[in-house]
Amino acid sequence: MKRRVAATLFAAVVTALSLAGTAHAIPDQGTPAFDAYLQGLQRNGYNLNPDTAWRVAHQACIGGIPGYIGLELAAQGVIGPGAQERVFDVARKYACPVQ
Repeated sequence: MKRRVAATLFAAVVTALSLAGTAHAIPDQGTPAFDAYLQGLQRNGYNLNPDTAWRVAHQACIGGIPGYIGLELAAQGVIGPGAQERVFDVARKYACPVQ
């Protein structure tokens, strides 16, 4: 029984440590880095609210964000052929860490 609990705890710690780098891969809202990212979006004509901008950065840098990011972007004026990919390119330029 103790071995099973220890193995489960060890697996949880390993998972948490492996995901810790991913969690900090994009700037958090309210930080100077996030403000610079928002300014980069605005310089390229994208005036997104901070929550949407964070989700765009997460999708562009890490991927796999569930939900209706396309509808959210369309509601904020990112419409047209290739528009989503262009905003993701801007997000990659300003928000993704240098690998």
